[in-house]
Formats: sequence, C-alpha cells, structure tokens
Amino acid sequence: MKTLVLCANYDKIAQVETILKSIYINNEGIKTYIINSDISHEWFVNINHFLENITSEVVDKKIDLNRFNDLPELKDTTRSKIEYGKFLIPELVDEDKVLYLGNNTIIDQNLDDLFAIDVEDKPLYAIIDFVHPDKFNMGVMFINNIYWRNNNIGNQFLELSKNYGLVHEQAMINDGFGTNIGKLPEIYNYQIGFGDPNFELTNSYLYYEDTVERPAIIQYASDSRLIRESSPKNLSKKWWNYHSSEWSEVINHLTSNRLENKFDKEAIIFLNYAENHGAQELIRRFPNIHFNIVSGRALYTGLDILTQNGNATLYPQILNYQLKSIIEKTDLCFDIGYGDKDVHFETALKLLDIPTFAFRDTQYHEQSNNCYVADSMDEMIKQVNELPANSSKKSFDDIFDISVKSIDETLDEIIENKKSVVRIGDGELDLIYREDIIYQHFNPELAKILKDSILNNHNPRVLTCLPDIFTNLDRYNEMRGYYAVGVLPRFSDFFKEIEKTKYSYGSTFMSRMYMSFKDKSKSQHYFHKLRKIWQNKDILIVEGEYTRSGVGNDLFENVRSIQRIICPAEDAYDEVHEIEEAIRNNAQNKLILLMLGPTAKVIVNDLQDLDNQILDIGHIDTEYEWLKMNAKYVVSIGKNKHMAESVDKNLNEEDNPQYQKEIITQIAIIN
Repeated sequence: MKTLVLCANYDKIAQVETILKSIYINNEGIKTYIINSDISHEWFVNINHFLENITSEVVDKKIDLNRFNDLPELKDTTRSKIEYGKFLIPELVDEDKVLYLGNNTIIDQNLDDLFAIDVEDKPLYAIIDFVHPDKFNMGVMFINNIYWRNNNIGNQFLELSKNYGLVHEQAMINDGFGTNIGKLPEIYNYQIGFGDPNFELTNSYLYYEDTVERPAIIQYASDSRLIRESSPKNLSKKWWNYHSSEWSEVINHLTSNRLENKFDKEAIIFLNYAENHGAQELIRRFPNIHFNIVSGRALYTGLDILTQNGNATLYPQILNYQLKSIIEKTDLCFDIGYGDKDVHFETALKLLDIPTFAFRDTQYHEQSNNCYVADSMDEMIKQVNELPANSSKKSFDDIFDISVKSIDETLDEIIENKKSVVRIGDGELDLIYREDIIYQHFNPELAKILKDSILNNHNPRVLTCLPDIFTNLDRYNEMRGYYAVGVLPRFSDFFKEIEKTKYSYGSTFMSRMYMSFKDKSKSQHYFHKLRKIWQNKDILIVEGEYTRSGVGNDLFENVRSIQRIICPAEDAYDEVHEIEEAIRNNAQNKLILLMLGPTAKVIVNDLQDLDNQILDIGHIDTEYEWLKMNAKYVVSIGKNKHMAESVDKNLNEEDNPQYQKEIITQIAIIN
C-alpha cells in the first residue's frame, strides 16, 4: 500500500479534508498517516467508513507536543509546532517509502508512477524551489524511510531545529543532505503563488508558470491565497472543487464541478485602484455576464464583495500572460476605474476592437465606434444591451501584417547567402521611443539610425531581424503575455509604419532560440545549424566587458581561431567610432560576431564596405548556457558573465588564460 503523511492539528481540518479528497478521488490503495495532537478519533472513524470501499485508510497518529517544548515558537501564525512531527516519521511510520505533503497541497493525478521510483540510497527526493533555484522545496518530500530510520535522521533534525526552527526548515534540510537529495519530475510539486507575483525580467523564476502542463501535486503559497490564486490554469478552482466534493463522490472517483458556470459574455474591468464607478451595480444587473476584475496591484480590500453574486472573479497582482488569456476571451470592457489608467491595456483593447464602456468621470478613450461613454448607469446598461449578440473577435495574432521568417528560414538565409545580420529587440524599440535601457542611454542619433535600419533596410547584404511576435504567440512561455500586452500595444504606432515596408524580416530569435519557447525540443537543432556559420573559420568577437561569449563552454569549439575586441559594458555607442576602427584594423579574412547591444546594429550597417560577413548575435552565450543546463526557466549561469535578465553584481576579472590570450584590443570608456 502506498503511504502518505500529513502533519496537522484540528485548526487545519478543512485543508486536511481537501487534501484527502484530492488524494482519494485520484487514487486507491493509499494509507495516509496524519500526525496530530488534537483531532478527534471519531473523525478518522467516519472517513475510514468511506475509504474501506477503495482499500484505503487514514491513520490517527497522536503525539504529545510537549516533545517540542525546547524548540522555537513560530512568529508565522499560520504554522504550528505540530509540523515538527514530520521528523518523527521514522518513529511513527513503518513503511519504507513515504510521501510527505504540506498542508497547502492537493493531489490532481494518480501517484503510481511516483511510488514506483526506486529511492536507492538517497535520503529523499524533492523538487527545486522555484523562488530559490539553488535549494529543494520541502513542501513535498518523497522520503526513504529506511535511510531515515537507520541513520537517526529525524532526531538529528529535531536537534538542529533548536537553531534553525521551522521558519528555516527548508534551509536546514537542504544543508543537512546537501547534494544527496534526488530530483523528482516537476509535476510532483507545482508551486504557485510564491514570491513576489509582480515578476520582472530580473527574477530567476520568470518562466516557472509554464514549465508544467498537468501538475500531479499542486502546492499553494499560503493558506490565505488558496482562494485567491489567479492562475489561468484555474488552480484555485481545483482546490475549491476538491474541497466541496462529497465523500460519496470521492470513493467513486468523481470530481465535482460546481464552480463552472456558463455565461453569455465575458467582461473585463482593469483597476489600478479599488475606487470605481458602479462595479457592484453592474455585476448585480448583468447576472448573465462574467466579470473579470484585474489589477497589477494587490487589490483585495473593498473588492471581495464584488464576487458575492457568483459572476465576478478577482485577479489581483495579475501577470501579463494571465492578462493576455483573459483579454482573448473578453467580449466587452468596462472602463470604470478612477485614477491612473494602464495605457498598454487600453491600447490592447483598441487594437483588438473590444467594445469599451465608460462613464464621463472614468473614460480613457474618446467616444468612438467601439468606445461608448454614458452619463448614467441606465444609459450604460442600454448601450450594453444594444451590442450585437455575436460579434467576431480579433486575436493578438491578427493585429499587424508584418512578415517575419522562422528561425530555420533566417539561419538558412544567413548560411546560404552569407548575409550579415541586424537584430532588433525590445531594447532597440525602447531607444527609438526615446527611453533609456539598462546598458545604453537614449541617444537621438542612435535612435534615428536604428529606426532607419528597420524602415529603410535596402542593403541586400544585410538581413534585418524583428521579434517573431506577430503571429502564433502561444509558441512562447510566460513571455507571450509580455509580447501581447507589453510590446505590441507599446510600439503599435511604429509597427504600423513597419507594415508599410512589405519587407520579409528575419527573426531576432535566431540567437534567442531557447528560453522563451514552450517547446524547447528544436533548440538543439537551431544551435547546431547556427554553429555551422563559424565552422572552421577565424572569428573576431566584439563584445562587452562582461559578456565573455564561449568562455567556459564549447559554443565556439569548432572555430579555427578566436580574437576578441572588448568594449564598454554600458553606453558602447559613445565609443562606436573607435570600435569600428579597431574592427577594420583586425577584420581581414574573419567572420565578425557582435555581442554589443544596440551599438552592434550600427556597426553592421556602417561596415558594409568590408567583405566580411558581420553577425549581430547578442545573448547567444546565455541561451547556450541554459540549453546545456536544460534550464526550464531563467536561472543564473554562474560563470562570471553578464546576463541581460539580471542586474550584474560582483562580476570579477576573467582570469581564464585562453580568454586573455584572445583579447587583441580593449576599448576604454572616455569620460
């Protein structure tokens, strides 16, 4: 019989029952020990009355909390000393393999494959913690109970807890076992709602949400967020569906679906502040419309009341990819929030022709064919009721008619036609829009050159590349939301200019072909093709001070020779003439590879009088490192190199002798 263990007292009984229901709806032949000090034994008897029908049972394992008197109390009121009970598993549980679950988890699949894992001589198996990818998460542990029992592990951890306490138990277990922890498949601990939900590009767990399609074990961040998780996978609904299941449904393996209501239309309300004009009345008067109330902020207070009628869902601290999925199913928008508006959100609605209704005191758009402004609630309701019953919807893939070649097509053109390459990304677009970026301040001359290289790319030797984001956005992981509600609306006016060129652009992702994609199975193929470009060639790498492309990996192992020109890590455009002169002096018979941000685009176009093929392939080293690591989301590459996704800290001199030997020129910053 498969064995699970929970540690909880009566104050967590609702969560425990939800976990148990999720276990037994999806599994038979499971024995679940509940280590507790105060749950009535009659409660166990009642549940076992049902479970005997599916050859399962719940075992009451009482302990005396006085055993933990000398262990630290917890400041976190959602946790109690009963959780130290996990360290008594070798003493209380006879079975050899044990799955420990925290009280904020549910099981959503059969666990036979998990229990078939041979634990060998490892003390436990776990999943990487997505907030701290250098640690394993201990909310779910598959324990080798023989190892724990034979090595007195439980008592050792109880002793260590005097110094660590439960607040640091994850660090304690990681420190205690070190690299001897086995790694489970990611489906067995899908961690949602952890950390700061306002993910930025600098966060190491940016792409985590998309790493697992069908999680078998879901771990929620905390008790309070079980009811408020806004994942587009509807994982909050999963918790509540298990919670509301009857035990008669459990033993028949039937998942209730009481939360799935059908509505005539989907509406969206974006709020930067809780203050609004009439949301509660609109929700009451349109019971046939489902209202998605979204915000980039933690807007709970005063808004929970909006969900009481059952036709509204709150999405506070929403991520861009979640917002994209909601906008795509939206039939109409109510622009009824006070205060600042989200300009990109409003532009996205306009680009998708989503009807928008506002009051005079809340409107963002001027009244137009698809933007309606009302003076009263009755007038707005009349306007909504006059909308056509079925109107065609546009998607983010339908907005712009811009042709971008696939990565394969782009690489083929570079290889077969010896094309030089200029890659335009969101950083270059920011500069064109007069914004600074991390490593290059706005410069009007640079911005003009970048814009001209996109709109007037007449040189047949140069392939200008754009991000491949105008069709099929769902190829991408979490970044699809950033492209949809960040990049497309922000630069929409410029994209309309680009449409007029009727040019077939290459793909900027020819050197960013790994991390942003959901399906990474073709990335190895792309790298193999890319590396053919410099096969047996002498190459000249022109890069920033901390880029160090190919150092510590085999990216350029197939070249004949490497020389490097090292440039300033920031504001390289200020030294562009000196950089170009250094390239001219060392370019003979060399393939030139540029990893130099926006300045690389200028250099490619400026040096077309040379015979050399010149490729702007910034970020290629980072992408290659992630490929070699089989990374599923952004993590540090840990090799003393610059990463565009993080703020560089404490990057030191590179003392690799071969790297130092390759440097032929270093361009100093002139203040």
